[in-house]
Amino acid sequence: MTKRLPQLESIRAFEVIARLGSFKRASEELNVTASALSHRIADLEADLGVLLFTRHVRRVELTLEGERLAAGVRRALLEIQSTIASVARSERTRLRVTAIPSHAVRWLAPRLHRFRKKHPETEIDINADLAVVDLSQRTVDIALRFGGGHYPAVETEWLMGDAIFPVVSPDYLAANGPVRDQHDVLPLFRILDTTAENDESGANWRHWFERNNLPLDTVGDGMNLNGTLLAVEAAASGLGVAIARKSLVENDLRTGRLVRLLTTDIPTNWNHYVVIHPSISAWEPARSFINWLKAEASDN
Repeated sequence: MTKRLPQLESIRAFEVIARLGSFKRASEELNVTASALSHRIADLEADLGVLLFTRHVRRVELTLEGERLAAGVRRALLEIQSTIASVARSERTRLRVTAIPSHAVRWLAPRLHRFRKKHPETEIDINADLAVVDLSQRTVDIALRFGGGHYPAVETEWLMGDAIFPVVSPDYLAANGPVRDQHDVLPLFRILDTTAENDESGANWRHWFERNNLPLDTVGDGMNLNGTLLAVEAAASGLGVAIARKSLVENDLRTGRLVRLLTTDIPTNWNHYVVIHPSISAWEPARSFINWLKAEASDN
């Protein structure tokens, strides 16, 4: 075992070559010659007493020892990046938050002015995206997720539950009502959110039909729209009846832009969660934001 750390330049060169699988591509990224990189790797292998790469004509492959070293170096670099990010945040606090578009637009955005008033020192960047972001990459600090709550390698905190019910515009109800029970909903023109109809969220017509003991043979009849926001907007414009999550239509119900049909809330299978990487879970700005989110959710 070597008694001293290899030169950091050699470690850096090794990480880039291991990641790219090529001396040539690594030399382009590091802006050094391939020959210089070859010398650095030779020095590193001499220091460690093992071969790190198997050389081929146009590429290199990690040996078993190389794979072990590459995994350790990647972990160390992530820790360094996290530390640098925390130091930078101490001077300019900026939280990067990701959420699915429907939740970001309908639940989070209307509340942000209250967080801003309470914490003017913290800037918030919101990324509304259906993609599940890998928090270990440090491109995002906090993720708001609607799901089953099982997310590996992160800390997950329950935010709130949700429920569904049918909604229509006042004009549509006046022209097609009254709706006294679940059977009166069946003749109405259904709007289906295709992003939710085939998942396990329970935020869809199938779940509503099942909980109301209605036959499933016609559950897919209607117009397919790709997204919760589209479905809710179409209902508000008078197209027909849509299934809405309670968390997304509070303001529309309050202003009368939408009317809910029936008074029964059907709980969704999924819940809302706050997800954060363990390395920053105790960071005060992140903790303040999470506590604020929970207070807002409890007032729902």
